[in-house]
Amino acid sequence: MSNTRADILAAARGILSEHSLADLTMRRLATDLGVRPNALYWHFPNKQTMLAALADDILATVPGPTPDIDWLTDVHRLATDMRLALLAVPDSAEVVSSAWASGLAERGMETSIADVALRGGLPERAATGLATAICQLTIGLTIEEQTRTQMERLGVTGPSGRLFDEEFEAALAVILDGARFRSGGEST
Repeated sequence: MSNTRADILAAARGILSEHSLADLTMRRLATDLGVRPNALYWHFPNKQTMLAALADDILATVPGPTPDIDWLTDVHRLATDMRLALLAVPDSAEVVSSAWASGLAERGMETSIADVALRGGLPERAATGLATAICQLTIGLTIEEQTRTQMERLGVTGPSGRLFDEEFEAALAVILDGARFRSGGEST
């Protein structure tokens, strides 16, 4: 049976969900799909390219901008939906971070957020800065949360007592307050 890229990415998500990023090898992926490892290289030339496609696939679940709502509300929604998409797949924030750093993955979330900020009146440099700040907050805090969850699950540490949802909302509010100020205080 021939596997598609979508089949391979679904199996990769499954390995992340059931195990961890450390367990996501091309050999393991091939075994789970019932094929030889070289069959995967028909679709992806190497593991990094597969991980970049997985990062794109995970973030593709985030709905795009909504032009008919207030731009700050839209940016908040994009950031929140990005975080939820990452939290839905264990270790996915680390996958996205690595894929973005390699330059192999699309950075569509940053583009979407910057486009909404431009619509709200931010100059291009500020809109790009806003997108970077929000994506880095979202990815970084989610890596920390996913790592902590895994450590607790494995019994390495006890519950931290941290309220990651509240931390995310507080940090995002500060960033959006700065964006509102930079845009002239108006939300359109």
